[in-house]
Amino acid sequence: MEIKCLEHYGVGSCLLGLGLSYGFTSIYDKWEDVPEGEQVRIKIVAQRLADKGNGENKFLRQCIYWWSVTAPRYWWSEADTYKVATVAQSESTMHTIMHRELTQEDFERPISHPYLYHLNLLIKKYKETRDKELFLQLKNSLPEGFLQRRIWNLSLAQMLNIYRQRKNHKLPEWHIVCDAFSKHAPYVFKHLFE
Repeated sequence: MEIKCLEHYGVGSCLLGLGLSYGFTSIYDKWEDVPEGEQVRIKIVAQRLADKGNGENKFLRQCIYWWSVTAPRYWWSEADTYKVATVAQSESTMHTIMHRELTQEDFERPISHPYLYHLNLLIKKYKETRDKELFLQLKNSLPEGFLQRRIWNLSLAQMLNIYRQRKNHKLPEWHIVCDAFSKHAPYVFKHLFE
């Protein structure tokens, strides 16, 4: 499994919005315009509220991350639990599976050589015949360890929820994800990812 943070936006804007609730930022249009002393006060409030639920930490929903994640199908089926307000675009097996021979690197853990041979034979026969039944057989035969890359978009609030629910999960892939989240959490919120 591999996970990389591609980009993230909105930390300053979410703090600016939080400051509105307390009258700290009403006259400012950008986080950079807020005086340093006010920024410190807002960060203290943010740290206190970020750990709360009931909508008090709703400002975390405004900080958005894009991740490149290459993970096995069995992990993606669990990650889909967190679909609320997330977006993912993926390498479509529908369009890409028949383009090349599969190798052991296409799987989270090695599969048997006879099974890999079987999958590649289906690909070869499909390329020769374009028989849709062969394509369906291949899709049906792909093991859960088959790796798929997606660009995963989610908010800091969702990352925190995932982190809390999965940091001690028995699947090692969740530990990789939680480590990535903790490394890329904004410094203001690092304490939440410990």
